[in-house]
Amino acid sequence: MPQRSLSEWLTLLQNRHPKEIELGLERIRLVARELGLVDVPDRRSPAKTIVTIAGTNGKGSCVAALQALLTAAGYRVACYTSPHLINYRERIVIDGHCVSDEAICEAFEQIEQSRGQTSLTYFEFGTLAALILMAREQLDVVLLEVGLGGRLDAVNILDADIAIVTGVALDHQEWLGDDLNQIAAEKAAIARAGKPLICGDPNPVAGLISTAEKVAAKLMVNGRDFSARQFAPLPETSLPSASIACALQATSLITGLSPSEVDTSAMGAVAVPGRFQKVTINGVSVVLDVAHNPQASALLADRLNSFSGHLIAVVGLMADKDIPNILAPLGPLVKSWYFCNIPDQPRAADAGMLSSMLYNASEPLSARTSVCSSPLNALELALREATPDDQVVVFGSFFTVGPILDWWQNLPKGKKDVE
Repeated sequence: MPQRSLSEWLTLLQNRHPKEIELGLERIRLVARELGLVDVPDRRSPAKTIVTIAGTNGKGSCVAALQALLTAAGYRVACYTSPHLINYRERIVIDGHCVSDEAICEAFEQIEQSRGQTSLTYFEFGTLAALILMAREQLDVVLLEVGLGGRLDAVNILDADIAIVTGVALDHQEWLGDDLNQIAAEKAAIARAGKPLICGDPNPVAGLISTAEKVAAKLMVNGRDFSARQFAPLPETSLPSASIACALQATSLITGLSPSEVDTSAMGAVAVPGRFQKVTINGVSVVLDVAHNPQASALLADRLNSFSGHLIAVVGLMADKDIPNILAPLGPLVKSWYFCNIPDQPRAADAGMLSSMLYNASEPLSARTSVCSSPLNALELALREATPDDQVVVFGSFFTVGPILDWWQNLPKGKKDVE
């Protein structure tokens, strides 16, 4: 039988499990045990040190910063992150390089042979594949980004030597609930007894503190037990400050270096695609940002607030998001909105619905709104309106930013630039 391509595998995995998201560790732990990844003698640990990163926002930035810092210190590092922007291979990075399609397909086939009658979600399959590929290497550190929540997320089948919670805010309420204490408790449950739990929020909510106490983790709070200022001088970066602080503290713990001894120079080159990423298209400045919850959009608005020209927004979101409160922080800043449909995404909000919801997000409203068929169609119209003095911002879902980033990367050199 011919081997499936990566595209064929991903289509199969997206359609086979009855639920796109099904939290819980029973099924994935069962298959992981069959694969020799957990709960067996002489198991194949993916690395000497496992760091698990949770948080409503800033997880990807924390992973990128930590990867750069540890690599600069001479450590072999692998990262598992999600979702991807353009290519699935972005999710599994070893020694700074995405793994190959062939390697992922081989791991998928191994999982398929081991799972028996156990059904796995798309994310669970990917998590097991990442762990298989990492376990083949002689790695010093593995960085595992939580997909959703923490306690019941697939990466939590492994015991973290260091747990990080970058921050807690409302998002994914249909799975995690509307209570910040409950959400914080879910995220903090990635911590283990006697191991550090690094918290990026200077004022952690009670649910995180009580969970840390319950599991007997060593809670370390940003601004109380550590601070980015201890690691000065720090290169200029657009990464969120809490993510930077958490990455620096984790580096100090892993390397055994004091804050003054940690080499922070690698931070200057860290750029996370789709996180306040600045590019230029045909002479127009464009910011790409996957802000898709109120906390992230508030940070985005704060960063754009100092811009003096007209702000033109391209936005597409999933229908299950808190859309009015995502749009609200940018409402007073934006001159023109281009709302886009996201083809082939059943969870996506209709662009017309986004446009109508804007009127409930900010008062008074004087901005122009347009409804567009796709992210690229919206960007085309936004660029047609924009002058070199204007600023275009593309934000929302990964499925909004990803296609535009892919398109930009394939532009001829004369038509694009990086700021």
